[in-house]
Amino acid sequence: MPQRSANRRSLMLFSALQPERWDDGVAAGPDILAFDLEDGTASERKAEARAQIGPVFARDPGRPMLKYLRINNPRTPNGLRDMLALLDWASPPDGLLVPKVESPEEVRWVTDIVCAVHPATELTLIIESPRGLENVAAIAGAAPQVAGLLLGADDLSGDLGSDRGWDALAYARGRVVAAAAEAGVEAMDGAFYDPEDETGLVEEVDRVAAMGFTGKASYHASQIPHIHAGFTPGADAVAQARRILEAADGDSIGNTRLDGKLINAAIVKGARRLLAIAERRGIA
Repeated sequence: MPQRSANRRSLMLFSALQPERWDDGVAAGPDILAFDLEDGTASERKAEARAQIGPVFARDPGRPMLKYLRINNPRTPNGLRDMLALLDWASPPDGLLVPKVESPEEVRWVTDIVCAVHPATELTLIIESPRGLENVAAIAGAAPQVAGLLLGADDLSGDLGSDRGWDALAYARGRVVAAAAEAGVEAMDGAFYDPEDETGLVEEVDRVAAMGFTGKASYHASQIPHIHAGFTPGADAVAQARRILEAADGDSIGNTRLDGKLINAAIVKGARRLLAIAERRGIA
């Protein structure tokens, strides 16, 4: 089952053909380090990658970190081969990144095959097609092993015929966040591809965090500190949340005011959520 107390602010991807990048990945400090058997591995080399990546997951990173494998979609022959190979691994990944999920049945195929043998393996499901987006609520709640959703903006925008701009993806982001919140799982945004555009990254992280996303994928080590900062409450926000709860505890009516602003049940709920996140991040 998912380690609910684990941080999942960042997910960093390397090709499964690059097990030597383990040290680089650990040094970058992501919450999730993932090796990719799908888009990050050439089709003619998937069997090779599958055979050589397994030992990576027996390694100890020496710090809190989840080790993931992105498999191929379970509807495909390579996805089936990935799942069957995992059954023989003595040290399975902490989690699987499952691409192009379009139905809850696909999630249950993975849990019935892989998680039946490795029950501690969690799933993060990539929503990257119109059908997946249409079924996202059912997908998010398909199995207790689901730890989160990830918006795959590239494939989705390609299917939609849209660009990857904010306005074009706003609806999809909203659907993913709402489905994740309803299911009580993480919501992770797709990668920001320009490693030189630090300002653009920070702006996008701040916007998706404000929407309710809890993390973001990345291919670049330089982005990880900015991603972590964007999904970690600041000291001022934590202090204000505590003040809100203190004010609410002294209210016998059901609403009160703090600094002239109304404090009602919804505001209190938000403060409790922020403090819970801060505690998970180790700052509360």
